[in-house]
Amino acid sequence: MENKAQIAQIIVSVIILVGFGGISLLAMKPGLIGDANQNVVLMLVGQWSTLSGLAAGYWLGSSSSSKSKDATIENMANKS
Repeated sequence: MENKAQIAQIIVSVIILVGFGGISLLAMKPGLIGDANQNVVLMLVGQWSTLSGLAAGYWLGSSSSSKSKDATIENMANKS
């Protein structure tokens, strides 16, 4: 069951990072965004940027090591 959860987390992280890259590229393309939609696109880029930072922070930050620590403690408890 845990493997399925890990795969789901990886898939969501990849979607977030690819989405951020795609929206960023579209936002930088000249003439694609009209004046009426500029604020909406900038807000979306900001939200995707935040999500990308959270996804990277999970995999590279303390959340990942905390999860590893919890698994180690659970394994030690099961052996006793």
